[in-house]
Amino acid sequence: MSKMNRNVKMGFRITDSQPQHVEEKKIDIPVVDNAESRKQLVARIENITSSIIQQICSGRLPQISYSSVRNYATVDTHTAKDNDPESEFHEEPDQNSEEIKRNETRTVINFATKRGKDKFALMMTVMAAAHRLLIINSTITRRSLYYDLKNDKTLNLVPEQWYLDQAVNHVANLLNCSPWELNLLPTSKGLVAGELTFTLTDNRIIDCTVPGGVLIPHNVSEVISVRTRAKMVLIVEKDAVFQKLLEDDCISSLSCILVTGKGYPDVTTRMLVKLLSEKLELPVYIIVDADPFGVDIMCVYRFGSAALSRERKCLACSKVRWLGIHPSELLALGVNTVPLTEFDFSRLMALEGRPYMTDAFRKELEIMRTGKAEIENVYSSSGRFLAATYLPCKIKGNDYI
Repeated sequence: MSKMNRNVKMGFRITDSQPQHVEEKKIDIPVVDNAESRKQLVARIENITSSIIQQICSGRLPQISYSSVRNYATVDTHTAKDNDPESEFHEEPDQNSEEIKRNETRTVINFATKRGKDKFALMMTVMAAAHRLLIINSTITRRSLYYDLKNDKTLNLVPEQWYLDQAVNHVANLLNCSPWELNLLPTSKGLVAGELTFTLTDNRIIDCTVPGGVLIPHNVSEVISVRTRAKMVLIVEKDAVFQKLLEDDCISSLSCILVTGKGYPDVTTRMLVKLLSEKLELPVYIIVDADPFGVDIMCVYRFGSAALSRERKCLACSKVRWLGIHPSELLALGVNTVPLTEFDFSRLMALEGRPYMTDAFRKELEIMRTGKAEIENVYSSSGRFLAATYLPCKIKGNDYI
């Protein structure tokens, strides 16, 4: 066993021999009356529709334009097809496209071109659905709307789920609101487990102590009460590692709440992490693969994503701490690395160019150029090493970035 591993083991023994009683934390979150904001959104949709009708009546093919805000948050070049159909899809700039004319602040969708016609029609369909839902104060999932649109009339507008997700984000930009304010909710894919209980506005209670964890609620903004005895939140990149830590009883040994976004996190997972951090004032740690995409996922939680840069304040959790797996510790852990692919190097260079990267981040990224590894490699030789040794020592030693 390496010197580092021996130190980790010693640190775990000290921590494990001193169990602490943790008082229950409970917070009540006031219910926000959204009647006025819904009324304003309905008015905006009707004003835009009226403007389009006027364009048509004057003999012009209609067009709509909106602000395209992009900042130096995480640039999501992944697509929903590579990860999850409900994730925030970032449309790459198309310099040759006639229907989308971009500068630094505006996007124009022109019905006069074929591609523009499809985008225009889908955005109007999304606005019509949102208009109805806002008036009756109801919600549906985007997945449900997607299946509703899989009919002969609108099938070509949504060949895949991410076309609809993209349109929802565009409509939110057009209406200057957050995507979830349209009452079209992404299907939750994230899981949470631990001594944690939610109460929702309809008085439903979600108990996160059930084996295997529970799906994070579609709309975290409907949470009105939270109770926990946990001391911290631990985010893990993958479902496989999440289930492994549950199997090893990590929840009890670390007194933590386990969360996974199953790769790139969706909105509800990020909302939950921020709620637990800010409302319950729990420290938040994250463990991801020691590769460029693992670091990118960590950055989405901590700094936000370009796909939803307007909502960075609502979603980014600046208190997330990168606990591991750090490239600088792979040698001491005895983990064999594999070379980065061309795709990995492309993402690595993108990460290095982001302004929020500190010297500590850059040092790890530089070491990563020599090779990458997965979380599973850390416990492949010893099944409980991750839960019983690695994590306790890292947390006890404040060994995070």
